[in-house]
Amino acid sequence: MKKSLLTTILVTATICLVSSCAQPYKVTQKPKNFLPEEEMPDASKFLPSPPGFHDIAFLADSIVYVKGKQLRDTERGKLAVEDASTTVEYIMKRFSPAMEVRLTPEEYPVLALFIGKNIRAARSSIRIAKDYFHRERPYQYFEEPTPIPEDEAKNDFTSYPSGHTIRYWMAALVLASIDPEHQEAIFKTGYECGQSRTIVGYHYQSDVDAARLAASASFARLSADPAWCKALKKARKEFQRGRDRR
Repeated sequence: MKKSLLTTILVTATICLVSSCAQPYKVTQKPKNFLPEEEMPDASKFLPSPPGFHDIAFLADSIVYVKGKQLRDTERGKLAVEDASTTVEYIMKRFSPAMEVRLTPEEYPVLALFIGKNIRAARSSIRIAKDYFHRERPYQYFEEPTPIPEDEAKNDFTSYPSGHTIRYWMAALVLASIDPEHQEAIFKTGYECGQSRTIVGYHYQSDVDAARLAASASFARLSADPAWCKALKKARKEFQRGRDRR
């Protein structure tokens, strides 16, 4: 009887262990950031103010907006709509062609978590800036519809700097440090994803440019953190092992 009970317990424990190991990667999990927000560079303190309506730089922003509208019915415009996604799965998929490898959270869970944590860290650096500058978005100013109507909001004055761009540029910086062999293609992809925001009318060019600067500042700060450096090595090893298997 005791032997039978012991066998049942061992079998049950084994099943539970196997089930827990088989759980797929969940991009919704949010582990702690490498650094608290107060230790990240505050973009509101080093970014210049966005161009005013009577500034010649605003004219340049407006021209880019008009040029972007002309691309909306093209394949590039369709890609810009897809780039509105900010999930780790989509970001990895978007950079896969540049790195010549199929990136998924399931195949590269360590890398996926690393990308996610870096993106959240970068986003925290512009949280105050978005409220501080309180900039109207292009589609609000020009009172025109966008190809992503479900994301539109009348009172969302958070155009500067671009949150989507800081995500993609941060991802590009991280991936280039992991796969320097394809750094140019990675940066090109990261750049294009930022430009997508001007095409769909959610950001001005100056919003996008400011976000790239903020992402670079965040990356520089994180690279000085020992825990971040350790995590980078783990993500790089996982990527190299995965690429070597192919």
